Amino acid sequence: MNATNRGVGRTALVLVGLALLALGVGTILVLTVPWAAATWHDWARSLDDLGSDARRDAAVTAWTWVLGGGVVLGILALVVLTTLGGGRVGTVVEDDGSADGVAGTVRIDAAAVQHALSSAIGAVPQVGSLAVDVYRVSGGRAIRIRVRPRRGASPREVTTRVEGIVADLDVLLGARLPVLLEIARGGSGSGRTDRVH
Repeated sequence: MNATNRGVGRTALVLVGLALLALGVGTILVLTVPWAAATWHDWARSLDDLGSDARRDAAVTAWTWVLGGGVVLGILALVVLTTLGGGRVGTVVEDDGSADGVAGTVRIDAAAVQHALSSAIGAVPQVGSLAVDVYRVSGGRAIRIRVRPRRGASPREVTTRVEGIVADLDVLLGARLPVLLEIARGGSGSGRTDRVH
């Protein structure tokens, strides 16, 4: 359940790979080919404009390039970081009514569904704690419900009660959403996936 932009990720991976490949090939050329070493030394001398002994106009030009490159890298980093949303979405159902010939758009917010499920499942006496999240999966929406039953509670009974609540939600929404029900062991222990609806 991950909404990371694959195109951005693959593009960033290709760019980093090409940069590392160019760096490796350049290093080999500088070490083995005399003209590449001479070019490298000439280019390194041009970096003297970044030092404190540089002329003012040359230093301004050099630092403009350095800071401009830093800004570009910062913007690229922000683009990549903003696509790492973990897959969570804010809208569960969105219908513009075109299929039924009705004008207008209906949106059901993820927070409303999370609150409704948390209220309904939280009222089940066998449930000790729970978390409800809505994710984008393969272009659609899916709900993950993580339940930690109280000690001594039957996981089968908790599963049956939660399935009934999810069926009521499907009727209320008018659409059947995929639901991952994860029941963790009561008390300590790791969770394991139990049921997909």
